[in-house]
Amino acid sequence: MLGAATVVLFLLGHWDLLSDSLLASFALNGALHALSLSLALLSPQSIIRKLAFIASALALSVFTMYVGIIGLVLFAVVPGNERLYLVLGLCSLSGAITYGSLIRLFWIKKLPPRRILGLAFFCLLATSLAFFVRAYSEAFGGWWLTAVWWFAFSGGLWFFDTHPDALRHSKYNGA
Repeated sequence: MLGAATVVLFLLGHWDLLSDSLLASFALNGALHALSLSLALLSPQSIIRKLAFIASALALSVFTMYVGIIGLVLFAVVPGNERLYLVLGLCSLSGAITYGSLIRLFWIKKLPPRRILGLAFFCLLATSLAFFVRAYSEAFGGWWLTAVWWFAFSGGLWFFDTHPDALRHSKYNGA
């Protein structure tokens, strides 16, 4: 599902259909990932609940865009590239935390806050690396950062689902 959403995202970016509107772009990005997640989860939820999840994810994605705009203003004293990395990290973290909380609210009630933070830091790392790669290659458009964040978040969600004790502190300090 996520691969199909990424193809749609790539085609929209390739044809410059959303290049003029950041608001529409962020909204569509949030809705596409939420749609793919709600279709991929094998949870017997009503269509109304799934649509509410998609609409909420759309709104949170737009909220993340405004976090980035405010971050650009707040970090205006930081030099150019460093400011972009800082704001991208802020958006990645805030988007992952709010989206993880939304998933906890709608789908996975037992998703602990520690795992949501783990997802957020994984998304931060992946998005920063993707931004670094994008700076040195013109082959990757704006869709690249979104797709990397999607796969980092979904991959992290899968990892924490299949390794439930990944972020637990061991009882003993040592081997």
